[in-house]
Amino acid sequence: MHKLSSRLLAVVIVLFLTACSSDKSEIHQILDARDQAVSSHDLSAYKKLIHPEYEHLGQNLADISKRIEQLFSKFDTLEMKSSDRVIYFVDDEYAQCEQSYILRVKADNDWRSIAQKERIEMRKSASGWKISGGL
Repeated sequence: MHKLSSRLLAVVIVLFLTACSSDKSEIHQILDARDQAVSSHDLSAYKKLIHPEYEHLGQNLADISKRIEQLFSKFDTLEMKSSDRVIYFVDDEYAQCEQSYILRVKADNDWRSIAQKERIEMRKSASGWKISGGL
């Protein structure tokens, strides 16, 4: 009986680690897609990454969409690249990601850049992981 419970525990651990690895990979893809959406001025792609119930510091999806649209209209060329990403799982439905990013913008024929650290909140929806806070 002891061998059976040890094997069962091992299987559960492997399944848990596989699920976490898959979720981490999906979150990396979502955040990479955010970099790409900003860099390509693709508001529609950006909005698809945001959870419909986004809420952070009194802002919702409409507020975030408006802010990004204004950013896109202000600069013809933007480049966003994130790095040093660390993902923490709160539970099966919520995760947080800490990362650094560099946002480069071209204005008046000059490149300007800003380097920031951020904490992004993620929430799993029926269609996968989405950004639910922190923007």
